[in-house]
Amino acid sequence: MRRFLLIAGFLAVVSLYTLTVATGNASKLADYFWWIIAASAILITVLLMVLLRYVWLLMRDSRRGIFGSQIARRLAGMFTLVAVLPGLFLFGVSAQFISNSINSWFGNDTEEALERSLNLSKSALNLTLDNTVRKATPVQIDLISAASLDNDLGEALRHSPTAAEFSQLAIYNLSNNRIEAERNPYRLPAPVLEQTTRELIGQSGSARSIENINNVLYAQGWLYLNDIQNHTYALFFRQPVPANVAKDATLIEAARAKYAELSYAKQGLQTFFLVTLLVAALLAIMLALVLALYFARRFVEPILSLAEGARAVAQGDFSQRRPIFRNDELGRLTHLFNHMTEQLSIAQDASEHNRQQQEAARHYLECVLESLTTGVITVDDTGRLKTYNRSAEEILDTSLAHMLGSSWYDWADQSPQQAILAETFAAITDTAATGKAIELSYAAPDDARILLAKATILPEDNGSGMVMVFDDITALVRAQKDAAWGEVAKRLAHEIRNPLTPIQLSAERLAWKLQGKLGEQDAQILMRSTDTIVKQVAALKEMVEAFRNYARAPSLRPEKHDLNRIIEEVLLLYEGSACTFSANLSNIPLWIAADSGAMRQVLHNIFKNAAEAAEEAPSPHVRIETRQSDNRQALLTVANNGKKFSKEMLHHAFEPYVTDKPAGTGLGLPVVKKIIEEHGGRISLSNPAEGGACVKIALPELVEETYAQQ
Repeated sequence: MRRFLLIAGFLAVVSLYTLTVATGNASKLADYFWWIIAASAILITVLLMVLLRYVWLLMRDSRRGIFGSQIARRLAGMFTLVAVLPGLFLFGVSAQFISNSINSWFGNDTEEALERSLNLSKSALNLTLDNTVRKATPVQIDLISAASLDNDLGEALRHSPTAAEFSQLAIYNLSNNRIEAERNPYRLPAPVLEQTTRELIGQSGSARSIENINNVLYAQGWLYLNDIQNHTYALFFRQPVPANVAKDATLIEAARAKYAELSYAKQGLQTFFLVTLLVAALLAIMLALVLALYFARRFVEPILSLAEGARAVAQGDFSQRRPIFRNDELGRLTHLFNHMTEQLSIAQDASEHNRQQQEAARHYLECVLESLTTGVITVDDTGRLKTYNRSAEEILDTSLAHMLGSSWYDWADQSPQQAILAETFAAITDTAATGKAIELSYAAPDDARILLAKATILPEDNGSGMVMVFDDITALVRAQKDAAWGEVAKRLAHEIRNPLTPIQLSAERLAWKLQGKLGEQDAQILMRSTDTIVKQVAALKEMVEAFRNYARAPSLRPEKHDLNRIIEEVLLLYEGSACTFSANLSNIPLWIAADSGAMRQVLHNIFKNAAEAAEEAPSPHVRIETRQSDNRQALLTVANNGKKFSKEMLHHAFEPYVTDKPAGTGLGLPVVKKIIEEHGGRISLSNPAEGGACVKIALPELVEETYAQQ
């Protein structure tokens, strides 16, 4: 900043000197006067910007209450008064002196004489105009007479005795703004009729003016003619002003313009000196103000520097090193301050190193949790959800992001799914007292699941709360049950099927042997009894066959089929039924590798159950929809508007002998599930919010290239 002030002072002295030299008429710098003024204005602008910056710094320091700002502000105010008041007083006295001196150089006699000469010139021109109008009046009378006799106005204009005295005559049609006839031997420009002139003609019947054409003054005007044949006409005339009158008028006007130029030059000369004085005063004042504020701020700069450093330390920035301006008490104080911040910076680096180690350990733990297939959830002592891993969301089939920070005790009043989560968390929390894992049923949005869960209370040194660990063992439990039921089915089919045929044959033989040997009443009792035995044996055979189908792994013969085509063929069996079926099938084929017979058995079972469940509705309806998922799976949805699945069915629907139909065997859905899984798919049950029940089946879609290779 010191170098800038030295350069600015040197430039200010050079500008003042060149301005003084350029004000002389014989000076070589007179032609560059305004360039010097512009350069001085730029220098003044730069000094003003520096001045405003210093003022802003003083105001900022004062507003923030920085130590030393009040002293700097008072010093700046005193230096400003010392610099500005003498400069303003000197400028005012000099400006008044210049104005009075220049005004005394000019008098008012010449201006009055020129004004009177100009008035005389105007009177002479007005007299010429009057004479021209008097000469044009006979032409006007001739034209009006010719119009009254229906003669040609153009002929009347050319044969008028006084027409030769004019340089230009024209008959102007005011109705359509056209010249009907003209006498213009000197080829003067056509007249221009302005709106004000037209109004003057209509009011007074005439208009006149002086016009300069090619440096020649012409007296011209308009005379109104009567309305002729529904048109309004006017006579335009133009005649040169006498040479002596025109010459005198021109000379007088030129003299008046010259005097006006001199008067303007007088004003410009006055402005010239005032501008020079103003620029010199502004340069001196701005330079003095900048120097005053610079020295005032430099006086308290060490104090302000220490205040800024202390504020930075208070905000946690220990990297501040304040400059030492001078080797005095303030300089030694600044040195001690720098030593203090250096020690604080070392301590902060050590703390940051420890924080990074803790952050790395926490990140390592998060990576471990994310890699686990087991769900992990932590809550605080008030039940607020703190952390969870991705497996927890996948097992619970619910997004937990919007529940972070909320207590699971309040979830029961939110949504139905959150109420289910609250019940599940309550059951898991109860295991913290026993320390033993439990199996519990969980109703996910898509299907029912079985969870193996356990809760552990966190130690107080790691933060009060609880960690819940759980895993989805649905597939394991179902596999165990399927294996057990399969073994039971095999044994029952073997043990029950063998005696059924002898029982049936014995009953039929007994009925045949005693036929005709009993009375009518005893024969009817025998017939009813044997029929009952035969029917019940047939029912037992059907049940045994169903057990065999469930226990026996189906021997499938997969072939390429369009799922939409199979559905259309099965739906033909339900045409004309009491339940209405509507199919919204995808507009593209859904190719799957499936056993046609097994897949028809699956569809028939599901359609039949849906139609039976829809019978409770006033208008039974089953909706069937197919589409292709994003991961190239064929999705089938079958929904009815009647009976919903019970809670027991949602949890145990695919187990044998679980049914909500009075006459159901409970083996239909387990067989359907086994066939779907043999095809590599999955099946799920749900109750839509709009009512009814819904079955969803997802089958892997067959890729053309894969099928071609097979």
